[in-house]
Amino acid sequence: MKIFTRTQLALIFLAVACLVGVVTSIVVNSLVTNQVIFEAQERVKEDLNTARYVYASKIRDIDRTIRWTAIRHVLKKGLKEKNISPIRNELEGLMSEEGLDFLTLVDRKGVVIFRFHNPSVSGDSLLNDPFVKIALEKKGISGTQVLSGDELSKEGRNLAQRAIIQSIPVPREKPARKIEETSGMVLRSIYPILDFNGEVIGVLTGGVLLNRNYEIVDRIKNIVFKDAQYKGKEIGTATIFLGDLRISTNVMDKEGNRAIGTRASREVYEQVLGKGTPWIHRAFVVDVWYITAYEPIRDVQDKIIGMLYVGMLESKYALMKERLILLFFFFSMSGMLIALTVSFLLSYRMLKK
Repeated sequence: MKIFTRTQLALIFLAVACLVGVVTSIVVNSLVTNQVIFEAQERVKEDLNTARYVYASKIRDIDRTIRWTAIRHVLKKGLKEKNISPIRNELEGLMSEEGLDFLTLVDRKGVVIFRFHNPSVSGDSLLNDPFVKIALEKKGISGTQVLSGDELSKEGRNLAQRAIIQSIPVPREKPARKIEETSGMVLRSIYPILDFNGEVIGVLTGGVLLNRNYEIVDRIKNIVFKDAQYKGKEIGTATIFLGDLRISTNVMDKEGNRAIGTRASREVYEQVLGKGTPWIHRAFVVDVWYITAYEPIRDVQDKIIGMLYVGMLESKYALMKERLILLFFFFSMSGMLIALTVSFLLSYRMLKK
């Protein structure tokens, strides 16, 4: 009878321990998962802040270059005397030193006087250009803009060709409307050139093409993620999108090439480009899940024209979660076994009496 009772007590203790263990495991799994994801999302939000700063820093660099160049005496004198040669000589060094992809001089009527990367094309009007309109009102402005293939071909012989990107299908993307993208996203600055009476006598504008330009995204990766890898793959990545198309990225495809021409997932497209709100969540990036942060890129007219992205491999955090859960499971099972043993011994002594 005592043996039967001891067996019953042992089974009861075991059942209770198992029930507590299962419930606790479910709760802990949920808590650990939520906490790990929360920490990852908080970090990726901070990383997006850094990415935004790096992106804005490049715009500020271009702004400073154009602003200080526009006030040079040689530009004022050359425009007044309609003598372009000294201006050309002055700005040739600027083009190479500052790494500008285009630099254009415009008169006070909005007509192109000289394009330093394409001298053979001039005389066309830029009055419909929103940047030029602002500069002719004695204001300087810098920001992001989308230029068509035709506009790029005027600014530089090779720019239009560099901008062309073929769309590459990937899982979970929104179906592409265009197989080939010919427009380019540029960082651009423009400032009026004022005479000694403060009147506009011309405009200077210049900038860089972001299509296949990896300076910004690689700088973001180096600052935020260093060279950290997980199972041979970069832990963190950064991308600049034109619309939902990757035009500058260090996300790699299966062949180890930059995934230029791939697109963001449908969910990201709808929220960031459609609603204009950031996406801070997991997302499918080319062929792998990442913990990601996306935000819209807007032009000077506040129109959404692209996205800025940073992300970290989700698999790294999944492994962290699994290790925490296994560690908890080990300690909890050890505790339950000890508790079960102690309970069984106590019940044995009680029944023995």
